[in-house]
Formats: sequence, structure tokens, C-alpha cells
Amino acid sequence: MTSIKRPLAAAGAAVLMGLTLTACGGSYPTDASKDDFCDGFKDIVTATTAVKGDEPNEGEWKKIQEAYGDLGDTGTPKGIGKDERKGFEAMVDAITDLDYKDAKKAFGDKDGESSVPGVSKDDEDNIETFTKYVGTTCAEALSGS
Repeated sequence: MTSIKRPLAAAGAAVLMGLTLTACGGSYPTDASKDDFCDGFKDIVTATTAVKGDEPNEGEWKKIQEAYGDLGDTGTPKGIGKDERKGFEAMVDAITDLDYKDAKKAFGDKDGESSVPGVSKDDEDNIETFTKYVGTTCAEALSGS
């Protein structure tokens, strides 16, 4: 897997990323339909896998951020667990708030560890939990990605 795809997506394999900042929490809808939520996640996979090289250029980064922003606007389905929801918020906040210059620092992280300023272990754990949720909840929708 290329260096950018390791930290940013590969959701079909239920592996998202280690990029995260502290979530601001609670600002995203909590009543999305499962189909809308999974479609939003498919859009992230599409934007991420459209990266032509090992790392996105600035235009590709903007498209990735837009896909995450759209997922944030969609929100999560009812019944998502507390830790999964925290992971969702941290993930969306991290990508949408990270400017290209700072994101480039994480792109070159060849060992797969996150190098985004402000990363916390709790956020990483919650994102991993959220990733498992997506892999289960959206397995059918993502299998065609």
C-alpha cells in the first residue's frame, strides 16, 4: 500500500488511518440513514483511491477533505456506540481541519505511524473502534468499492 493510502483510507479492508486530532464533539448529526452513511464512506474511499501517486497533490487533498466534510454533514446512524462516535468525530475533524502543508508532514510517514500534530492515543483507539464499526455496518456497501 502506498504511504498516503495507508494513513488515509483502504476502508474496504476496514483499515482507515491514524490521522486524528482532538474532536470538538457533538456537532455532527446523529440520525443518518445507514445507506447515506455508508454512501458517504464510499465517497471517501473513492477520493482516497483516486490519488495518482504515493501522496495526494493539493487538489486531491481538497477532494479528500470534501469527502470527509460531506460525511460529517451526513453524520452517523442512530445506535452507534459512544467510542465509535468519538472516532467518527475525531476522524472527520482531523481531515477537514488539517491544511495541506501540515498534511504533507504526515504523508511522508513511511512507518505507518501518525505524525499529525495533536494526535492522542485515545483518538487513535476510538478511530480504530470506528473503523471496525464501518467495516461491519457498511461491509456490503463497501465490498463493491
